[in-house]
Amino acid sequence: VPAAPSILRRSRARRGGKRVRFAQVTVYYFARRQGFTCVPSAGGSSLGMAPRHHRARRYSLSQFAHLRQVSHRQHLRQHLRREKLRARRRELTQNGTVPSAEAAGLTLADVSDDDLDVGQVEVGDYFYLQPLPTKRRRALLRASGVRRIDAEERQELRALRLSREQCGCLCRLTCEPRTCACSQAGIQCQ
Repeated sequence: VPAAPSILRRSRARRGGKRVRFAQVTVYYFARRQGFTCVPSAGGSSLGMAPRHHRARRYSLSQFAHLRQVSHRQHLRQHLRREKLRARRRELTQNGTVPSAEAAGLTLADVSDDDLDVGQVEVGDYFYLQPLPTKRRRALLRASGVRRIDAEERQELRALRLSREQCGCLCRLTCEPRTCACSQAGIQCQ
């Protein structure tokens, strides 16, 4: 009786011949909405997106890589501009203790591109999602057409953040099911 061919050899031969290669990227664009699905680390007005996209574009891999690099460099430039503005305002307010009219009058337009050290920062090392202050999130929502920002979300988000700080139960060494918050919630004692 001849020996049956090995299953291992057959699967190894199949794996070598097939590869997945991507030729293009499809980017879907969504309108901004108030989130209700995420919990920002501070404040209210979480950012979200509409349930359906309003536009889609296809790019080659090289086009998409170039667009991302340009976009990341713009974000980096804006971030450095905001940091430079904060530093100038601190200098003008006597170490942040006494506010001055000159410091209050400064805007992002007062920081020129020559003041920024964009060349010193590697874009790939810098870029990651940055938390946005509440004012900027609200401004983004208004700029994208959100007319009414739900104020109740602030209290809901605050309650969620507080509940996440108080995780588990107060049991020590042994679980007391009558007083254990975990047991009463139907989960294993934490």
